[in-house]
Amino acid sequence: MIPIDEPVRDGTDELVLEVAAVAAQAAALRDVLAKWALERGLPRELAEDLKLTAYEAMTNVVKHAYPDGTDDNVMKVTAAHGDGHLRISVADEGRWRDGGRPDGGRGLPIIRAFAPEATVTSTPTGTIVRLAWPCPSA
Repeated sequence: MIPIDEPVRDGTDELVLEVAAVAAQAAALRDVLAKWALERGLPRELAEDLKLTAYEAMTNVVKHAYPDGTDDNVMKVTAAHGDGHLRISVADEGRWRDGGRPDGGRGLPIIRAFAPEATVTSTPTGTIVRLAWPCPSA
């Protein structure tokens, strides 16, 4: 596990981070992603949408991906800029659980409302939320 201020890779067009799946990491990482997106030319209003939707995806990992509460819960967050788009993915190694919870239920609708492109892919080995915004080269 690495702290969020030490990225695995931080190149001009890609940022890859693997962090603990805890609320504090999600809160800090949303600001890192918004700043990264602004530096690549995403308009401020869209960067705020990115910040909100990425945070919702990360919060879903924290709340839902690891119900057994083990200590090695991780989420991998990737940001990439290219081909006229800025793409964010949030991945975990947990298991998707259907059904509502009294403290949740709005994350995916928020993600779909604020991200022009949003997909959720779940397998027995984890879930990946992919988000994308049009973003010309800076």
